[in-house]
Amino acid sequence: MTEQSASGLVEQGCHPVFLYGASRLDRQDVARRLHSHSPRAQSPFVIAALTATPRALREAALFGNGEAGWIQQAQGGTLLLDEIDCLCPLMQDRFMDWLAQDETDLRVIAGSRHDPVLLLRQGGLSAALHRWLSALPSAQRLGPERISAVCRLAAGTGTARPRGLERALERPLAEYLEGDLENRAGDLHACVVGEVERPLITMVLRRTCGNQLRAAAILGVNRNTLRKRIRELDITIPKGIDE
Repeated sequence: MTEQSASGLVEQGCHPVFLYGASRLDRQDVARRLHSHSPRAQSPFVIAALTATPRALREAALFGNGEAGWIQQAQGGTLLLDEIDCLCPLMQDRFMDWLAQDETDLRVIAGSRHDPVLLLRQGGLSAALHRWLSALPSAQRLGPERISAVCRLAAGTGTARPRGLERALERPLAEYLEGDLENRAGDLHACVVGEVERPLITMVLRRTCGNQLRAAAILGVNRNTLRKRIRELDITIPKGIDE
């Protein structure tokens, strides 16, 4: 695929798009680029974080329950409904019914790590969602090759997102969430930050030979705060200078 044809994919206007295959980060990159090059660019871009939301809470998060859901938050803009096959068939049908309403005013970009043919074969799509996806022209169904082409185009124009640490953490974080997500509602952020903070502080202390003053400066925290976290996380200070 040429850079010119990839650029054409980006200039999709406000049509719905289905992104499949590739990595979650690449799908999000392309969705953001599609949004930023559309007439809705000044309106909200909302990611429906289905896989990071416990199954019991997904319906309220999407449709709202006393508070605005992702759909309401994205009004006038773009909603990225990635891993759409994570929705149960009843919720898929409810979403399709909602899309058919006259007052609907947003662009939908749906996504999945799986090929739509495989999803259909495995029964991962409701009949209504399958009809919606099947009705999309081929130019609005972007597979791994097209997604990669758009990402290369973004990299060439200096608009690609930083990859390093985020890309390195994507797979282990996904594995961490897969096993215990349903039981971590309410404290997931604290759990993940705690898991990352301990090795981070330990590594910096090793690099500074245990010098807490230098470690605090590198981490950008107060020395007393660092000492408190060392105690709370039960971190062993490497032998060396401890000023």
